[in-house]
Amino acid sequence: MGHAQTPGGLGITVGCFRGAEHRAAQERGRAEWYERYTLRVAKVERSHGFTWVVVSFRDE
Repeated sequence: MGHAQTPGGLGITVGCFRGAEHRAAQERGRAEWYERYTLRVAKVERSHGFTWVVVSFRDE
């Protein structure tokens, strides 16, 4: 699951749940986090990312 939020408070949460786990996640979200929400189901056409790797060279 992932979550991102703008400095103004607009946020998005992305998760994947199935069956009983899905129902439990819905109930917890309604009870603990959300006053309201909109659900959109979408097909991922492309996904890409970046990981910063720090390489250290030491003279030994």
